[in-house]
Amino acid sequence: MFTDRRRFLRGVASAALGRQLAAQGKPVVCRVTDVHSGRAVPARVRLLDARGNEVVPVGHPASLAPDAQEGDVRFQSRRFAYVDGEFQIDPAALPLKYQVIKGYEYGIAEGEITEAAIRDGSYAIPLSRWSSLGDRGWYSGDIHIHHIAPKTCRLEMDAEDLNVANILTSDFTTDQDEFEGRVNANSSGKHLIYVNQEFRNDHLGHMCLLNLKRLIEPVKPMQQYHYPLHTGPCDRTREQGGYVSWAHFPSWPGVENPLDVALEKLDGLEILSVLEPRALPVFMKQVVPEIESNHGLRLWYRYLNCGFRLTATAGTDKMTTFVTVGANRVFAKIEGDFTYQAWIDALKAGRTFVTNSPVLAFTVNGREAGATLAMTSGKDRVLRIHAKAESQVPYDRLQIVANGNVIGEAVPSGIRHKAEIHLEHPLRGSCWIAARAFEDLDRYRGVDFQKIHVDQGTLLSSLYGTRRPEAVFAHSSPVYVVVDGKPIRNRDDAEYYIRYLDNSIRWLKTDARFASAADRQASIETFERGRAVYKKLASEAPPPVA
Repeated sequence: MFTDRRRFLRGVASAALGRQLAAQGKPVVCRVTDVHSGRAVPARVRLLDARGNEVVPVGHPASLAPDAQEGDVRFQSRRFAYVDGEFQIDPAALPLKYQVIKGYEYGIAEGEITEAAIRDGSYAIPLSRWSSLGDRGWYSGDIHIHHIAPKTCRLEMDAEDLNVANILTSDFTTDQDEFEGRVNANSSGKHLIYVNQEFRNDHLGHMCLLNLKRLIEPVKPMQQYHYPLHTGPCDRTREQGGYVSWAHFPSWPGVENPLDVALEKLDGLEILSVLEPRALPVFMKQVVPEIESNHGLRLWYRYLNCGFRLTATAGTDKMTTFVTVGANRVFAKIEGDFTYQAWIDALKAGRTFVTNSPVLAFTVNGREAGATLAMTSGKDRVLRIHAKAESQVPYDRLQIVANGNVIGEAVPSGIRHKAEIHLEHPLRGSCWIAARAFEDLDRYRGVDFQKIHVDQGTLLSSLYGTRRPEAVFAHSSPVYVVVDGKPIRNRDDAEYYIRYLDNSIRWLKTDARFASAADRQASIETFERGRAVYKKLASEAPPPVA
């Protein structure tokens, strides 16, 4: 009874304090804290008053210009403010409902700030980390960011709990002077920024070039003709220790992608970027054979089935305040100390998974993504596969895929939507195996996944700003199983890319722009070399099982 009365009196005093602060014009100081360390932490905050109107912290702009490129964000009709651990609110606006988000490994905090809850002019919002992949050597990165100053990027990546931010200068940006060929000075500790480059041609395709020591010419303007091809920039990137990932692969496989894969010029593909991976390509779709059944995810699987080892990477292609840094991210497993070089080395080794919310764990015979298992055939040989996914945004299923075929599935449950698979799979031949977690697209029948910056889209994209609507999705890079030394081969998939390159060659002959007939012929001859690679792979594939 005494305790209840003391709480009542304290509440009365606090309410009076709130009114006093309002009368004095003093703002309420709100502090976002990590419950485990007690420290203030950067985060992204949304505030609504009692009438459902959006309110911004003191000092933040009341509205964002439609063409704003950095700062606070607004997507799916929701406004969020980036705060560096503390922010102030006008007490006259109380009560305020809040939503505080910090990446994918902190629980989303929701509650209400009232006069009675204020203590000594301040209010604390606790955030609890439910996952800590960094403790196990997994560090997150966004490989594809534009139009943001490194200093601004640092606040946003801290608020989104992102470890690595790759800002890409390009032909359409004005930040070439930010390039240093090393980690940016705004970096520290577990938050690293590197200004790199996107090399583009709107027909041949786009590439993210990472870990550059020198920019790849031409930086700007965009190359006018369709020769030289991207093979040269790929080589020049690798010569300086760089990493080449095909940009926003699901939406823009382009004319040249199968060629660069065949000639082994690429290290990875941006599987999660700009477009839901199970949606159909948006650009240069005229060269993609049987496009109605070949979305970005299947195109990647076809490459893997031909024996190419292409790491899954992810990036946002952030250009405006409609997109949050790290909404699409790739986690890479570091060996040793966390450095930018170690993170790049992990990408090259294929120790990755991509995600827009789910946290994945995946092993085959105890080995993680990127590993190669050399095995011999034999009766009763099995692969021991384990996968687990947890997510604070709901998803529908966790699956194991082998050479693109589903061999195991589990349905999530519980507060973190946890699903887990323990599977013994018969060893039948060389294969790649990966884990994926995703939300079914059927629930979003009315959503146009190819439309940019929609007002209403998906649940995920109402919490994390993406350029186009995205459903919840995560996918590991594969573990590769080589049996009796025989490579992974699939005749149908190799022949598919022969048809793709036939379409590309036809386009080069009829629609492409060249400075000379010799340049056109040189391009066609290079594409013919790529076609010959797939022809050879098709001949090496075992006959189909009757």
